[in-house]
Amino acid sequence: MRLLELRTEKGLSQREAAKLLKISQGTYNNWENGRTQPSIEQLITLAELFSVSVDYLIGNTDEFGTVRVGSSITEQERTLLKCFRTLPKQAQEALLCFLQKKE
Repeated sequence: MRLLELRTEKGLSQREAAKLLKISQGTYNNWENGRTQPSIEQLITLAELFSVSVDYLIGNTDEFGTVRVGSSITEQERTLLKCFRTLPKQAQEALLCFLQKKE
């Protein structure tokens, strides 16, 4: 499961992620370290939190899943989104500010 990768990309601690999911940090830690598995309902909640598909979350695909931006997303846009998600929150905000000034 890609929990560590996704949590890090989102700039969250385990404690913060657990709080958003309304579970204990210990439970989240167990999921992230593979000691236990979340239920189907919890997988859906995790996918929603990290804005990815359940298939991406569990490693069945390298595609984020359906991104509801207009009718479709190009490969170039998908690459930009993937790169954007790896940036720290502060860099994301700076980039958005820069792009909005370009319009």
